[in-house]
Amino acid sequence: MTDSCLKQLGDSYIDLCTQIKPGDVLAFATCDLPANVVKIATQSCYVHVAIVLSVTTQAEHPDPILIAESHINMSLPSEGTGKKQLGVQFQRLSQRVVSCTGSVWWAALKKPLSKGGLDKMRSWLRDVEAKAVPYDFPQAVGAGVDILDSAGLSNQPDFNALFCSELVTRALQIADCIDDSVNPSEQTPADVMGFDCLQDPVLLSGD
Repeated sequence: MTDSCLKQLGDSYIDLCTQIKPGDVLAFATCDLPANVVKIATQSCYVHVAIVLSVTTQAEHPDPILIAESHINMSLPSEGTGKKQLGVQFQRLSQRVVSCTGSVWWAALKKPLSKGGLDKMRSWLRDVEAKAVPYDFPQAVGAGVDILDSAGLSNQPDFNALFCSELVTRALQIADCIDDSVNPSEQTPADVMGFDCLQDPVLLSGD
């Protein structure tokens, strides 16, 4: 499947493979009903985010870009556990790009991760993937509905379950890219794409 995805994406994806780095962020936009709800709640086109775990060529995986995400899509097994799991999973970026019915953006880190930051980030991501940490539906809703914050019902940090932008925020926090004062459980995909540690997003596919 990875080979066919790479053929569909062509030379531009090959170029991306030479530039993208661990810790970089991917954002996705789709047009299904759940995505439209997120767009309305957050006033943003971004409905999902993922983070680059590694960029390493392996014989069994011609696509070198492995991403970590928390997703409700269970169509593919996670590469770490080998299981289809609702929530934290590792996937090849090419497969996610090809399957996306909307647009995909790449936001590179302004500064590469330090070795210590990269090691800490990877260790945490591998741990939550191995534990098959589930998707956090209630906190995902809470992060996107600002009226709850004004009512004193904002999300409290809790990583027993993770939604997509919560996972990416916490990973960047562990990698020392953003301050510990940021509450990962309150961040939307749009919030993530606005982090100061990231460059302006580049459109990879879609309109």
